[in-house]
Amino acid sequence: MSRKTAKAPTPPTKVPKRGRGAARVLTAPADKGARPIDTSGLEGIIGYVIRRAQIAVFQDYNELAQDLGVTATQFAVMRLAAANPGLSQTALAGALGADTPRMVLIIDELERRRLVLRLASTVDRRSRAIFLTPEGRKLLAVMSRRVALQNRRMVKRLRGDDKNILLRMLQNLATPL
Repeated sequence: MSRKTAKAPTPPTKVPKRGRGAARVLTAPADKGARPIDTSGLEGIIGYVIRRAQIAVFQDYNELAQDLGVTATQFAVMRLAAANPGLSQTALAGALGADTPRMVLIIDELERRRLVLRLASTVDRRSRAIFLTPEGRKLLAVMSRRVALQNRRMVKRLRGDDKNILLRMLQNLATPL
């Protein structure tokens, strides 16, 4: 006696719009062969939309920086160290909204790669001052050009001509009342 196996339905490639604020359906379901996921209950939630946008930006960044092995956080640390020579690890962590122990690990890696130098502060000897090395400045210049290109690509994806409104609104969200 032979047994037939049921074939899973093929997910639709196009999803019909349902008027204003139409639901979006992810075309790449988590499980191969699973039906698309209706995300309409989340599309109006600011945190969800920002998180999805952040994922898209970070994926794009990772592609452009993959060959250099510089994470987005490492780039931010290098950028701040270049603009603020001698900045403390604690101040760096505060500027990036990171925990100080995590910042120490990030700086450890940058120091291991000889991109930053950590010296005892002349103001507070318990504190460590961060400086970009010549190698760090060279890599930062390369990364800054790539990040500028990425920023232009992300602005194009906004499909609008006023990125400044979006940036101002996001900055308002990031600033406590």
